[in-house]
Amino acid sequence: MYWESPYINEGIWLRGNTHTHTTVSDGGHSPMETALLYGKVASTGRSPNMDYRFLVLTDHTINTKPELFELPQVEGLTVIEGLEYSYRGGSHIVGVGCPMVFDGPVEWYDYTRKDYQRFIDSIVENGGMAILAHPHWSRMDHWSAEDAIELNGYMGIEIISGDVFSGPSNLATDVWDAALTAGKRVWGIGSDDFHSTRDFHNAWTFVYARDDSKEAILDALRQGSSYTSNGASFGKLYADGKWIVAECADDSYYHDCEKTFRFIGEGGVLKQTQVGKNHTAVYKGRGDEMYIRAELTLNWGCSAFSQPFFRI
Repeated sequence: MYWESPYINEGIWLRGNTHTHTTVSDGGHSPMETALLYGKVASTGRSPNMDYRFLVLTDHTINTKPELFELPQVEGLTVIEGLEYSYRGGSHIVGVGCPMVFDGPVEWYDYTRKDYQRFIDSIVENGGMAILAHPHWSRMDHWSAEDAIELNGYMGIEIISGDVFSGPSNLATDVWDAALTAGKRVWGIGSDDFHSTRDFHNAWTFVYARDDSKEAILDALRQGSSYTSNGASFGKLYADGKWIVAECADDSYYHDCEKTFRFIGEGGVLKQTQVGKNHTAVYKGRGDEMYIRAELTLNWGCSAFSQPFFRI
């Protein structure tokens, strides 16, 4: 048996935020102020594990001030247009790489999966990628495992949301594993869901892209050449025959700390654990797995989540 890796062979790691709000909707900072906040981090010259290199503006589509929207340009930061469908009484869907649209006032409504499928289809038809936003958010379950299984055409599930982040109860790997176990090829995404500085630098997505252009970043997101984090960093993720290899980033920040690598399979079942200071962990395929994804947790609690490797 062999593994199908979502990661491209050669590229660069780029850190970004895929879910961002500004004063165009309910954010506290203008599009330019928001981009400058993320871009300032991109220009510090510190560890590449800390630099922000891309930002997706995803203002809500209702109750907006479209006259305030202009896609900013900030040196060192690739800014990408998007949106968030978040109608009253409904669950939220983020669109990445599609034009921002603005709807008028929308009445409270009981949305069905048919409505959500229509929103996903609209994002895709406009060239974007749809992400199911924060399944477990602010003591609410926006998306169930059944929703993730029944809906089609979406690219990812937001497994960590930085807005009103509430620790493990906010983690949505359960919904993600349910979708993967049902045969969906969808990716785990992390984001700040930025509204104000309280939400800044809480969760993010790294892409392994061929360069820092908008097209390369979107291609990496679409392919799953990425991982999600709230503080830990992978250096390499790849498959070599029967083996899946996960390496912690080669950075002084991680050199001496204890690390826990976990390899997770269908149903969210833990297949293998490695604890210690070793930077590298490997998983040998047994032949009966549908997929395997890797988790890395540092001894102070921060984690990173690889995309799934599927068995060929």
